[in-house]
Amino acid sequence: MSKIVKKVFKTIIDVLTMLVFLILILIIFAKVKMMVKGEEYFNMFGYSVFGVASGSMEPEIHQNDMIIIKKSKEYVKGDIVTFKENNAYITHRIITVNENNIITKGDANNTSDVAITKDRIIGKVIKVFSNAGVWHKVFKTPIIIIMIFVTLILFDIAFSYNGNKNNRNVKIVNKIKDIPLEEINKEKDSPKMTKEEMAKLYEKTDKVINGENVKFDKKEQDFLNYTVRLDLDELMSRIKTNIDEDKDA
Repeated sequence: MSKIVKKVFKTIIDVLTMLVFLILILIIFAKVKMMVKGEEYFNMFGYSVFGVASGSMEPEIHQNDMIIIKKSKEYVKGDIVTFKENNAYITHRIITVNENNIITKGDANNTSDVAITKDRIIGKVIKVFSNAGVWHKVFKTPIIIIMIFVTLILFDIAFSYNGNKNNRNVKIVNKIKDIPLEEINKEKDSPKMTKEEMAKLYEKTDKVINGENVKFDKKEQDFLNYTVRLDLDELMSRIKTNIDEDKDA
């Protein structure tokens, strides 16, 4: 994975992590507020989120959609509102407003509902998200958000770890890039490499210099570590002497 692509992915993960963290804080705040006030549904600044369990409002709202509703001072004919009926939350359209009494009806239903008073209305629908009911369940279950948050944190750590490892490779390669590795291979106690292995190592070091993320195998890593441990100034002096002697001969 190139350095640029990796940086883009890490930025995306950081943004998602922050977004999920903010969502988690909001959900925890809403849960605490629900427990303190004894409320049964999410309510934040007059906004609530509900999942749609039936098709009574089709074709405008379908089963498994997610809706956002907002508390309002006035409700008029044509508004789609959510209210509680027995132990269920109903989302239907207002068909009649008679002072404080309101009659609703599902668009797909043949009969209207029993009249209710305005104070029983939780809010009117302001946004519908198609087939997003699963997200309503996610928002209602903080443990799922926590798991997503932890997963993103682990991804971020993984990207950071790989980045640190690649930075170490860059430092090693930059330190030995002017050293003829064939000469290192001639040292008595060096990890011996074949010509093919040496050519492959050169390819990888070139990629590191060009900013690519490269993984060295154990033998290559041992060879590089051995090279770094040498007295490079003394080694370069010795190599130069050998070259000069070859020229004189």
